[in-house]
Amino acid sequence: DSNFGYDYLKDFEKRFELKARNPISTGWKEIDGICKNGLGSGELGVVIAPTGAGKSMVLTHLGAQALLKGVNVIHYTLELSETTIASRYDSCITGVPLGDLFSFKELIFDKVETVQGKLIVKEYPTKSASTRTIRNHLEKLANRGIEPGLIIVDYGDLLRPVVVRKEKRTEL
Repeated sequence: DSNFGYDYLKDFEKRFELKARNPISTGWKEIDGICKNGLGSGELGVVIAPTGAGKSMVLTHLGAQALLKGVNVIHYTLELSETTIASRYDSCITGVPLGDLFSFKELIFDKVETVQGKLIVKEYPTKSASTRTIRNHLEKLANRGIEPGLIIVDYGDLLRPVVVRKEKRTEL
């Protein structure tokens, strides 16, 4: 890496250049107001809540909002199955409640068929994947011409550390 970093004085003018963020809306007016219309390119969003509070559904909602805007979404799940996550996307995109999905199969297909973004859901068993595993998967997708606009990692704390440390906080 030949980048020495940002020289505070030498690179002064860079701080005043206009930058295009092109944020992806969360679909929630209040949250978009806080984070300047959503998440921008290269930004990291973290969803934190107690067990059973709906973190996975929030992540699916965020992914669905991106898909509806034509953004490619790669959704990694380390706890729930790929089909469970895909069904949640069906519900978010169509508005059909999760419990009623089987009754509206044709309607759901008609709606999801028109979605502009591409969704890839990849499941890894708990503690079987690391950040290196995800990087390798993203490279495989890139070789197939699939470029992510949004990457979601559900249960990132269940990733296997690349280097084992004494304390979990340093592994994360």
